Amino acid sequence: MGWSNQVERNLEAIEYEKDGEIDKAIKLYEENIAEDFEGTYPYERLAEIYLQADQEKDLIRVLEKALVVFEGAELSDCQYKHTQLERFKEMYKNFTTTLENI
Repeated sequence: MGWSNQVERNLEAIEYEKDGEIDKAIKLYEENIAEDFEGTYPYERLAEIYLQADQEKDLIRVLEKALVVFEGAELSDCQYKHTQLERFKEMYKNFTTTLENI
């Protein structure tokens, strides 16, 4: 599946979210992350959706997937990917630390 199809999927998922059809949006975002989509949007949206729904296991799974997808990014390679990797690492650390303290 090409980048443009994944972007289209994200756009369709955004519309589903606007219409309150969260399950349909989740399905599309999940398809993108299953294909190692290299943009942050589906990871961010799924993390937010799962956080709001108290679905900790799914939230951790999505953050771990983002870490895998962006882990090869180095500062010299691509500033954007490196920045996103650091942000996902911080989100993962904060969330798992919070869970450990509960």
